[in-house]
Amino acid sequence: PALLRRRWILIGAAGIGFLLVGLAVFFSLGDLVLLILSGMLTLCTLLHCVEFYRTVRRRRYQAIEATCMALGRPSIGRRREIRLLLQDGREVVVTWDKRVNLRLGRRYRIFYRLDCAPPRGGAELHDLPAGNLLLALEDLGESCAGAAIEDKEGA
Repeated sequence: PALLRRRWILIGAAGIGFLLVGLAVFFSLGDLVLLILSGMLTLCTLLHCVEFYRTVRRRRYQAIEATCMALGRPSIGRRREIRLLLQDGREVVVTWDKRVNLRLGRRYRIFYRLDCAPPRGGAELHDLPAGNLLLALEDLGESCAGAAIEDKEGA
């Protein structure tokens, strides 16, 4: 999908950007330590980029469409609970980083990594542990359930 390709390109570009900044500082100030640190950061970022590519290439991901029904308050650990309504009508609660930008009543296509072989019938979002499994999040627009959520909040 185009969203995953764009994210892969951005990860690689960030790694190259780290190296360019390190080189610029090295040639202007002669700071070898910063060059080594930026090189290490570039290497880690490019390794992440390769792993992301391999995950997408081997189709070790799944996409689920869901509507955001409720956003919990962020806890001390920078995570919050999010209640989602899946396409088949089931509600699930997941715990994600608070920086994941979600809005109430919006539909999302959620791409997440499958770390192991999916069980019969495919893995579902609520079957996966919280962690670094989220690959990308695509906003699909306003949901018809979004009006019901806003009406419930207004009452």
